[in-house]
Amino acid sequence: MWKVSNWIWLVTTGPLIVVGVVFIFLGLTASPGALTDDGYPLNNFYYLMGASFIIFPALGALGVFLFYKRINDREIYLINNGIEGQAEILQREQTGTYLNEQPEVKFILLVTIPGEEPYQIEHKEVVNLLDVGSITEGKIVPVRVDPKNPKNMLLLYG
Repeated sequence: MWKVSNWIWLVTTGPLIVVGVVFIFLGLTASPGALTDDGYPLNNFYYLMGASFIIFPALGALGVFLFYKRINDREIYLINNGIEGQAEILQREQTGTYLNEQPEVKFILLVTIPGEEPYQIEHKEVVNLLDVGSITEGKIVPVRVDPKNPKNMLLLYG
């Protein structure tokens, strides 16, 4: 399962939100007649900056949270509802893409599930760097296959 540490949320988003709150405070305390260099009300500038420093980091953090939630929900669904089977690794190669310093690997698999003919599929998955060496061609690994979509699967090599 993928998880982002609460410490990371605090360090990356927290300071920006604090700056936003400071800008809002400055907007509240600015004299009503004060103007920016280009003639606009200073308090409106502070409000706009404060809102930007609060809204944009919060939206970014929400996007990262939803991205990881989507990945985890898929894994939970496949673990709970997926058809148990096995796959022979016919070929594997790194794609050159990394997620959290973990390589994405493209597999060519021969998947066998009960009651179905074996089928070959190309499957990409982010693999723990420590597991890359143990996932060799010819190895048979357990899989969970989505009953509605045989291309959606989870390799259980770890």
